[in-house]
Amino acid sequence: MKTKILLFIILASFVMTIPTSSQTSKKKVWLSGIVTDNAGNPVKGAMILIDKKNTYVVTDDKGFYKVKIRPDAGEITIFTFPGVIEKVMIKGQTELNITLNSSRNAEENQAVADNKVDFGYEKIEKEDVSSQVNKLNTDKNKYASYSNVYDMLKGAIPGVQVIGKSIIIQGISSPTMTNEPLFVVNGIIVTSIDDIHPVEVKSIEVLKGAAASIYGSRGANGVILINLKKGPDDYK
Repeated sequence: MKTKILLFIILASFVMTIPTSSQTSKKKVWLSGIVTDNAGNPVKGAMILIDKKNTYVVTDDKGFYKVKIRPDAGEITIFTFPGVIEKVMIKGQTELNITLNSSRNAEENQAVADNKVDFGYEKIEKEDVSSQVNKLNTDKNKYASYSNVYDMLKGAIPGVQVIGKSIIIQGISSPTMTNEPLFVVNGIIVTSIDDIHPVEVKSIEVLKGAAASIYGSRGANGVILINLKKGPDDYK
Protein backbone atom coordinates (compact mmCIF):
# COMPACT_ATOMS: atom_id res chain seq x y z
CA MET A 1 0.00 0.00 0.00
CA LYS A 2 2.78 2.44 0.91
CA THR A 3 4.45 1.72 -2.41
CA LYS A 4 1.25 2.56 -4.32
CA ILE A 5 0.84 5.81 -2.40
CA LEU A 6 4.44 6.80 -3.11
CA LEU A 7 4.02 6.07 -6.83
CA PHE A 8 0.83 8.12 -6.89
CA ILE A 9 2.58 11.13 -5.30
CA ILE A 10 5.49 10.92 -7.77
CA LEU A 11 3.09 10.70 -10.73
CA ALA A 12 1.00 13.63 -9.47
CA SER A 13 4.11 15.78 -9.03
CA PHE A 14 5.25 14.94 -12.57
CA VAL A 15 1.88 15.92 -14.05
CA MET A 16 1.88 19.25 -12.19
CA THR A 17 5.25 20.20 -13.69
CA ILE A 18 4.00 19.74 -17.27
CA PRO A 19 2.96 23.17 -18.67
CA THR A 20 -0.60 23.33 -19.90
CA SER A 21 -1.50 24.55 -23.35
CA SER A 22 -2.95 27.75 -21.86
CA GLN A 23 0.33 28.50 -20.09
CA THR A 24 2.45 27.97 -23.19
CA SER A 25 0.06 29.98 -25.34
CA LYS A 26 0.69 33.05 -23.17
CA LYS A 27 4.44 32.97 -23.59
CA LYS A 28 5.55 36.21 -25.22
CA VAL A 29 7.26 36.28 -28.59
CA TRP A 30 9.49 38.81 -30.34
CA LEU A 31 8.09 41.12 -33.00
CA SER A 32 10.58 43.13 -35.03
CA GLY A 33 10.80 45.15 -38.21
CA ILE A 34 11.79 48.39 -39.92
CA VAL A 35 9.77 51.63 -39.92
CA THR A 36 10.23 53.86 -42.98
CA ASP A 37 8.62 56.97 -44.43
CA ASN A 38 7.02 57.31 -47.85
CA ALA A 39 10.43 57.81 -49.47
CA GLY A 40 11.83 54.63 -47.93
CA ASN A 41 13.98 56.47 -45.38
CA PRO A 42 14.26 54.93 -41.89
CA VAL A 43 12.24 56.65 -39.19
CA LYS A 44 14.06 56.88 -35.87
CA GLY A 45 12.56 57.75 -32.51
CA ALA A 46 9.11 56.40 -33.44
CA MET A 47 7.29 54.98 -30.44
CA ILE A 48 5.88 51.45 -30.52
CA LEU A 49 2.49 50.74 -29.00
CA ILE A 50 0.88 47.30 -28.85
CA ASP A 51 -2.91 47.21 -28.57
CA LYS A 52 -2.85 50.93 -27.69
CA LYS A 53 -0.41 50.43 -24.79
CA ASN A 54 3.02 52.03 -24.67
CA THR A 55 5.89 49.53 -24.76
CA TYR A 56 8.57 52.22 -24.18
CA VAL A 57 10.33 50.86 -27.26
CA VAL A 58 11.45 53.33 -29.94
CA THR A 59 13.00 52.76 -33.34
CA ASP A 60 16.77 53.22 -33.65
CA ASP A 61 18.60 55.32 -36.24
CA LYS A 62 18.00 52.59 -38.84
CA GLY A 63 14.26 52.52 -38.11
CA PHE A 64 14.57 49.11 -36.46
CA TYR A 65 12.38 48.03 -33.54
CA LYS A 66 12.13 44.83 -31.52
CA VAL A 67 9.48 44.29 -28.90
CA LYS A 68 8.08 41.34 -26.94
CA ILE A 69 4.35 40.79 -27.43
CA ARG A 70 1.67 38.30 -26.49
CA PRO A 71 0.90 35.77 -29.25
CA ASP A 72 -2.66 37.06 -29.38
CA ALA A 73 -1.66 40.74 -29.75
CA GLY A 74 -3.96 42.44 -32.22
CA GLU A 75 -2.31 45.56 -33.57
CA ILE A 76 0.85 47.61 -33.54
CA THR A 77 0.70 51.40 -33.55
CA ILE A 78 3.61 53.55 -34.70
CA PHE A 79 3.51 57.01 -33.14
CA THR A 80 5.84 59.81 -34.16
CA PHE A 81 5.62 63.21 -32.64
CA PRO A 82 3.94 65.25 -33.81
CA GLY A 83 0.99 63.82 -35.56
CA VAL A 84 1.90 60.76 -37.64
CA ILE A 85 0.12 57.62 -36.52
CA GLU A 86 0.04 54.29 -38.32
CA LYS A 87 -1.88 51.23 -37.17
CA VAL A 88 -1.20 47.75 -38.60
CA MET A 89 -2.78 44.41 -37.67
CA ILE A 90 -0.16 41.92 -36.46
CA LYS A 91 -2.00 38.72 -37.44
CA GLY A 92 0.49 36.44 -35.69
CA GLN A 93 3.50 37.77 -37.60
CA THR A 94 6.90 38.03 -35.93
CA GLU A 95 8.46 40.30 -38.56
CA LEU A 96 6.56 43.36 -39.69
CA ASN A 97 7.97 46.26 -41.72
CA ILE A 98 5.83 49.40 -41.66
CA THR A 99 5.70 52.44 -43.95
CA LEU A 100 4.31 55.63 -42.42
CA ASN A 101 1.84 57.54 -44.52
CA SER A 102 3.10 60.99 -43.54
CA SER A 103 1.17 62.58 -46.42
CA ARG A 104 -2.08 61.81 -44.67
CA ASN A 105 -3.58 65.05 -43.37
CA ALA A 106 -4.15 65.75 -39.69
CA GLU A 107 -7.83 64.80 -39.73
CA GLU A 108 -7.11 61.49 -41.42
CA ASN A 109 -4.30 60.76 -38.96
CA GLN A 110 -6.68 61.31 -36.09
CA ALA A 111 -9.21 58.98 -37.70
CA VAL A 112 -6.57 56.22 -37.97
CA ALA A 113 -6.32 55.87 -34.20
CA ASP A 114 -9.09 55.78 -31.61
CA ASN A 115 -9.92 58.81 -29.52
CA LYS A 116 -7.73 57.63 -26.66
CA VAL A 117 -4.26 56.10 -26.41
CA ASP A 118 -2.92 54.35 -23.32
CA PHE A 119 0.63 55.60 -22.70
CA GLY A 120 1.18 53.56 -19.55
CA TYR A 121 -0.25 55.76 -16.82
CA GLU A 122 -3.71 56.56 -18.08
CA LYS A 123 -5.71 56.77 -21.24
CA ILE A 124 -5.09 60.17 -22.75
CA GLU A 125 -7.33 62.15 -25.05
CA LYS A 126 -5.48 63.17 -28.20
CA GLU A 127 -6.83 66.68 -27.72
CA ASP A 128 -5.10 66.77 -24.33
CA VAL A 129 -1.83 65.73 -25.94
CA SER A 130 -1.95 68.36 -28.67
CA SER A 131 -3.00 71.10 -26.22
CA GLN A 132 0.14 70.52 -24.14
CA VAL A 133 2.60 70.99 -26.98
CA ASN A 134 4.27 74.32 -27.69
CA LYS A 135 6.23 74.78 -30.90
CA LEU A 136 8.93 77.37 -31.52
CA ASN A 137 8.98 78.93 -34.98
CA THR A 138 12.66 78.60 -35.90
CA ASP A 139 12.20 80.07 -39.37
CA LYS A 140 12.79 83.56 -38.04
CA ASN A 141 16.14 84.95 -39.14
CA LYS A 142 16.86 86.41 -35.71
CA TYR A 143 17.85 82.98 -34.38
CA ALA A 144 20.83 82.81 -36.74
CA SER A 145 22.64 85.32 -34.54
CA TYR A 146 22.03 83.35 -31.35
CA SER A 147 24.86 81.30 -29.88
CA ASN A 148 22.92 78.37 -28.40
CA VAL A 149 19.52 76.71 -28.04
CA TYR A 150 19.01 78.16 -24.56
CA ASP A 151 18.95 81.68 -26.03
CA MET A 152 16.38 80.55 -28.59
CA LEU A 153 14.05 79.25 -25.88
CA LYS A 154 14.45 82.20 -23.52
CA GLY A 155 11.18 84.12 -23.48
CA ALA A 156 10.01 82.43 -26.68
CA ILE A 157 7.60 79.84 -25.26
CA PRO A 158 5.11 80.58 -22.45
CA GLY A 159 5.76 78.58 -19.29
CA VAL A 160 9.39 77.80 -20.13
CA GLN A 161 11.91 79.44 -17.81
CA VAL A 162 15.51 79.60 -18.98
CA ILE A 163 18.30 80.75 -16.66
CA GLY A 164 21.73 80.29 -18.18
CA LYS A 165 21.81 76.65 -19.22
CA SER A 166 19.02 75.61 -16.89
CA ILE A 167 15.52 75.00 -18.30
CA ILE A 168 12.43 74.60 -16.15
CA ILE A 169 9.00 73.95 -17.63
CA GLN A 170 6.60 75.66 -15.27
CA GLY A 171 3.49 74.00 -13.93
CA ILE A 172 5.17 70.62 -13.47
CA SER A 173 5.63 68.99 -10.08
CA SER A 174 8.16 66.20 -10.41
CA PRO A 175 9.15 63.52 -7.88
CA THR A 176 12.61 63.25 -9.43
CA MET A 177 15.77 64.79 -8.00
CA THR A 178 16.18 67.23 -10.89
CA ASN A 179 13.88 69.77 -12.48
CA GLU A 180 15.57 69.57 -15.87
CA PRO A 181 13.40 68.34 -18.75
CA LEU A 182 14.22 65.40 -20.97
CA PHE A 183 16.11 66.35 -24.14
CA VAL A 184 15.34 64.43 -27.34
CA VAL A 185 17.32 65.33 -30.47
CA ASN A 186 16.25 63.75 -33.77
CA GLY A 187 14.41 61.06 -31.82
CA ILE A 188 17.39 60.21 -29.60
CA ILE A 189 17.49 60.98 -25.87
CA VAL A 190 20.58 63.07 -25.05
CA THR A 191 22.04 64.43 -21.83
CA SER A 192 23.08 67.82 -23.19
CA ILE A 193 22.13 70.29 -25.93
CA ASP A 194 25.08 72.61 -25.30
CA ASP A 195 26.80 71.86 -28.61
CA ILE A 196 23.80 72.51 -30.85
CA HIS A 197 24.01 75.77 -32.83
CA PRO A 198 20.73 77.54 -33.66
CA VAL A 199 21.50 77.46 -37.39
CA GLU A 200 21.30 73.64 -37.21
CA VAL A 201 17.82 73.62 -35.67
CA LYS A 202 14.84 72.79 -37.85
CA SER A 203 12.19 72.80 -35.11
CA ILE A 204 11.79 72.82 -31.33
CA GLU A 205 8.78 71.54 -29.41
CA VAL A 206 8.11 71.60 -25.69
CA LEU A 207 5.93 68.85 -24.24
CA LYS A 208 4.39 68.70 -20.80
CA GLY A 209 1.65 66.86 -18.98
CA ALA A 210 -0.12 64.24 -21.07
CA ALA A 211 2.11 64.91 -24.07
CA ALA A 212 5.31 64.37 -22.05
CA SER A 213 3.95 61.19 -20.44
CA ILE A 214 4.58 59.45 -23.76
CA TYR A 215 8.18 59.19 -22.52
CA GLY A 216 7.17 57.64 -19.20
CA SER A 217 8.76 58.75 -15.93
CA ARG A 218 11.69 60.22 -17.85
CA GLY A 219 9.36 62.93 -19.13
CA ALA A 220 8.11 63.91 -15.67
CA ASN A 221 9.78 67.34 -15.94
CA GLY A 222 8.62 67.86 -19.50
CA VAL A 223 10.35 67.14 -22.79
CA ILE A 224 12.29 69.34 -25.20
CA LEU A 225 12.10 67.89 -28.72
CA ILE A 226 14.70 69.24 -31.14
CA ASN A 227 14.82 68.30 -34.80
CA LEU A 228 18.01 69.16 -36.64
CA LYS A 229 18.41 69.95 -40.31
CA LYS A 230 19.74 66.92 -42.14
CA GLY A 231 20.68 68.10 -45.62
CA PRO A 232 20.93 71.07 -48.02
CA ASP A 233 17.17 71.13 -48.65
CA ASP A 234 16.53 71.72 -44.95
CA TYR A 235 18.58 74.92 -45.02
CA LYS A 236 16.49 76.57 -47.71
